[in-house]
Amino acid sequence: MAHESPKQASPPQLVSPWVWGFFVFSLLFLLGVLLATVWRPTLFPIDLVNPDQLRPLPDLLQMPTDEMGLWWPVVLATMVAIALNFIPSKNVTRLIVRLIVILFGCRYLLWRGWVTLNDAHWLSFAASVAFYGLELLYFFTYLLYFYQTAWLTSEWRSRQANHYQQAVLSGEYCPSVDVFIPTYNEPPHILRRTIVACQAMNYTNKAIYVLDDGRRSDIAALCKQLRVCYLTRPTNEHRKAGNLNHALKRTTGELIAVFDADFIPFQNFLTRTVGFFQDDQVAMVQTPQHFFNPDYHAQNLGIEFMMPGDMEYFFGFIQPGRDLGNAIICCGTSYVVRRRDLKAVGGYYTRCVVEDFQTGTKMQIAGYRLIYLNEILSMGESPRNFQDYLEQRLRWLQGNMQIYFCGDDLPIWSKLSWFQRSCHVSLLLHNITPFTRVCFLIGPFLSLMTGISLTVATLSEYLFYALPYTLLNIATFSWATEGRYFSIWGEVYEVAFAFPGMVQLIKILRNPFGKIGSIVTNKGTLSNRKRLNLRFTWPLAAFVIAVGLGIFIRYGGYWLHIWPPMEYERSGLEVMLAWTLYNAFIALIAVLSSIDQPSRRQSDRFPVCTVCRFQLGNQTYWGYTRDLSETGAALLLTAGRFVEDQGNQVGTLTFLEQDFSVTAAVVRSRAEDEKCCIYLRFLEVSDEAHRGLVQLLYGGLTWWHKPKAPSGLDAFWPMLIRLFDFRSLFSLYSNN
Repeated sequence: MAHESPKQASPPQLVSPWVWGFFVFSLLFLLGVLLATVWRPTLFPIDLVNPDQLRPLPDLLQMPTDEMGLWWPVVLATMVAIALNFIPSKNVTRLIVRLIVILFGCRYLLWRGWVTLNDAHWLSFAASVAFYGLELLYFFTYLLYFYQTAWLTSEWRSRQANHYQQAVLSGEYCPSVDVFIPTYNEPPHILRRTIVACQAMNYTNKAIYVLDDGRRSDIAALCKQLRVCYLTRPTNEHRKAGNLNHALKRTTGELIAVFDADFIPFQNFLTRTVGFFQDDQVAMVQTPQHFFNPDYHAQNLGIEFMMPGDMEYFFGFIQPGRDLGNAIICCGTSYVVRRRDLKAVGGYYTRCVVEDFQTGTKMQIAGYRLIYLNEILSMGESPRNFQDYLEQRLRWLQGNMQIYFCGDDLPIWSKLSWFQRSCHVSLLLHNITPFTRVCFLIGPFLSLMTGISLTVATLSEYLFYALPYTLLNIATFSWATEGRYFSIWGEVYEVAFAFPGMVQLIKILRNPFGKIGSIVTNKGTLSNRKRLNLRFTWPLAAFVIAVGLGIFIRYGGYWLHIWPPMEYERSGLEVMLAWTLYNAFIALIAVLSSIDQPSRRQSDRFPVCTVCRFQLGNQTYWGYTRDLSETGAALLLTAGRFVEDQGNQVGTLTFLEQDFSVTAAVVRSRAEDEKCCIYLRFLEVSDEAHRGLVQLLYGGLTWWHKPKAPSGLDAFWPMLIRLFDFRSLFSLYSNN
């Protein structure tokens, strides 16, 4: 990607985590002294900051007097959650189920606002109302989410693509397409992979341009070798947007397809997307971003075989909902845009740190139609470690927030439709999630330690009003998104991002268009060292420690008879205890998932099974690959006995079905179930062989590349297991 200077900006220097750790320890010590001095388990007397008696329930909210009656809302919610396993997630069924969730939510919030607010003391009332306000904000966000995803366009767009591609395949509609590959510092082997895949797209009337803002001689030589056009410019003004605008002036194709340097299009990418432009109203077709390597948290916890990526919820569910109201977000790669319409709005928007979202919004303001085809037609590389992930999302956060400070350049509040504006409100609320997540994280713990209950109710009231809504909310999110999103894992992501994101928000509000943090996402960064990343996660580690010490101080004091016995259980602090323990559990998982695991491999391997012949001198071995990468393979022999003392010899590996060969050296061999598996390292890979490898590894949505969609329990148990085996701390290498 293009940038302002060849030197990559280093992350902002923070105060040493050990200094902050000492500061947190000092605060805990001070709190302990205060508690010991006043000789009570909480900072304030419980009877002073909590009511002496519960507020009576109004007639509308009266609960059943019998014990069985108290359980019927929980039973009903559980039955709905179980029934969802047998109900397909379609537009109509999602509408009905989410209306049920909204009814339970209104019931819960009515009870919360009418009965449970703590008015015993002005400080208690302020804290209780503030926390209730956060819950109202969350519910409002859910209503927006319901409105914006009420009807998904995925099936409709696929049917349209089936219809439109007929004209493309027959040659009746074949406009010229310029393929742009913007790059800045990506390694040549990553760029080669993308170029080769672009050349393999089944579309003849195309020209491929590599837009190199790094001005690198090796990339120029690579382009010459692969016979694609190489474009560069003397400066890096306006980063990627400037790079694309520079190419826009020097090319002439009717359509422009854009791929980031790490994204590999499938052969049918253009045949599935170009046909939409037969409709003169269509200005852009965006497709999902999908990744061939697992997210950092799944990789670090060793559960990459089952967990969906964190972006699948957005691309597989949010974008198809936005598409109905022409409110999709242009995501910077894997899209096709009409040159005429792009030039009509002045080209790519250059004022912000990201160009895609703002450019797409500018086209929507001008009245152009942007559509979303929810088909995975390309794959890219997601950040390899927690720091790269964090820096990428912090940059996206700044880019997303900048759109609200662009004024007349992007008049989103006056020129867009109600639906489009609601999407910008929803995005704004999403951007402040770091702040709300920190409040939800530390609020219950502070309530527990100060004695100020944020909600005042009996456990039976929680059972009757709160638990059914919580169960339904968790179950329906997973079901509605078809396994793309799990509330618990979503909280892990949000908690891991919360404190860095809150700091970033403060910086953005002070200077929205300032240069904050990194301006590029590193690609191909593999390390053989374990990284704890305490620089970013120390607040969460301190929180977990504080929870342990705080609970010991309070409840250990009761057990040791230091504090007087608890007189009553009406304050609701027991619920705050459960919530605090849950938050500590989520924070600990977030810390463990951020510990980057070392990798022994130079490239990603995949479980490709294809028939091969290995010629080693006069010996011929037959077998099939058990796994394969761009740099090596594991070959399971089916015929021929491998001689162990030939271990370091060089031979030729031929892929029989694909009809290409590579020169490979035997690294080692071992017996497996009465067969022999030999491990090969590729030495010489011709251009033709590399093209074959790229298509074999990345050329389609094979079973190992398909999005994962586990059930709710399948998503929860690995989290629980990793909490107790501490794999992130003690494992030597990641699996890949």
